[in-house]
This record gives sequence, structure tokens and C-alpha cells, in this order.
Amino acid sequence: MRIFINPKYKKLKGFLNELPDQFEEIGISVYKGRNEIKVIEIEGVKLNVKSFKIPHLINKIAYAWLRGSKAKHSYEYGLEILHRGANTPEPVAVVEVIKNGLFNRSYYVSIHHEYDFTIRDLIGFDFPDKENILKQFAVFTFEKLHRNGIHHLDYSRGNILISKKEDGNYDFSIVDINRLKFEKMDYLKGLKNFSQIWAGEDELEIVAREYARLNQQDEDEAVHLLIRLDQEHKIKINRKLALKKKLRK
Repeated sequence: MRIFINPKYKKLKGFLNELPDQFEEIGISVYKGRNEIKVIEIEGVKLNVKSFKIPHLINKIAYAWLRGSKAKHSYEYGLEILHRGANTPEPVAVVEVIKNGLFNRSYYVSIHHEYDFTIRDLIGFDFPDKENILKQFAVFTFEKLHRNGIHHLDYSRGNILISKKEDGNYDFSIVDINRLKFEKMDYLKGLKNFSQIWAGEDELEIVAREYARLNQQDEDEAVHLLIRLDQEHKIKINRKLALKKKLRK
């Protein structure tokens, strides 16, 4: 077993050592699909623990000896995101299990982040203060992520957590960060990032105009560009889904 732990949380070493054996029995499951996420409170610290599925054979070898696992990437990227001034739940540790020389399971542990809703909750709905939220979302993406060289490669609805503040402002935080690049984000690459939220044209227009304003670019052109990029993204994803469905038959 390999454990990488944030020195700030070294008191949790005992819990981390037992985590692979105890994960199924403890905590509250808040998501279960390919991976599972649980909320676990230990020694007064409320944690999110993400258990990644056992990888296929090639990645069993790669994750064990050649490159970092998804859990390790999440941990390392999380620390770097915070260092660059953006928001993500604070990384606590990563636990990796090796069996017979092959990678088996991995767990990413972070501080539980309280939030009010996600981008998923407002896209396509009549949501209170929606235009203001989308504008602030564009500002967060530009000022906290893109300007700091953070490119979230899975910038989808459920991966953007939002907390409402009393002054009419909102705090944003990103999760599911194992697919991420630290690179220079030019205007077009940044605009394309929004195509992943699967929004309607009216919603994309709000985001595009605000993002163009921040970048001192033409707003009307930005709207046309983002709508086109969004359509291309939806076609690409739908083709992938159709192919997977066909292969399952």
C-alpha cells in the first residue's frame, strides 16, 4: 500500500492505513457509479473519500510502476490548484493498493466541501438570480482558472460547486480534477471550455458575453463562436454514446 498524505493531516495516518479494508462498511455514500464517493467523519474532520474502480490490465501495470493514478493526480492537482489561487476541496491524502505487483484500488481523500448547488441545478431551469450566477461563473473561470493556467478537461455541470454568499455574490469550486492541465489558456481555448456545460443558447450567450468582455473581445462574435463550439461538442458526445450503445448490442 502507498500513502501520500498532506502533512497538515498526518494525524489521520491510522485511518488511512485501514481505509481499504473499512471503506465498504463506513461513511455515507453520496455517489455510486463507476467510482464511489463517501462522506466520512473521523477525529472531528469531515472527509470526502472517492474510491476509483479497479483499472484494466494495462493501467494496472502503468499505475503501479509507470505513471500516477487518477487518485494521485487528483491529490497533486488539488494542491497545485490551491497554490495558484483557485478553489477546490483541500486535498488530504491518496491511498493506493498494490496486489501481486499490479495496481488494484485507489482512494482520493479531501476535506468535505459544503455548497448550495451546482451548475447542473440551474442549466435549463428557471433558477433564481440565474443571469448573475452565470456572469459570476464566467468571471471565476477567467480570473481563477484560465488566467492562472488551469484547464479543467472535464468542466461539466456537476463538477462546478456553488455557494451563495449574503452580499449577492457566489463562491465557485471545482471537483473531479484528475483530468486537468496546467497550461497557458488563450481566449479561444478558454471560450471552448464552456462548451462542456451542455447549456442552451440563451445561457451560453450570457457566459460568452461576459467572458468576451473580460478578454476585451467582440461580444457578438463570442456568442456565435461558443454556440458553434457547443454544437460541435454535443455532436461529438452523442456520436460516442451512439457507438457505445451499438457495441453493447
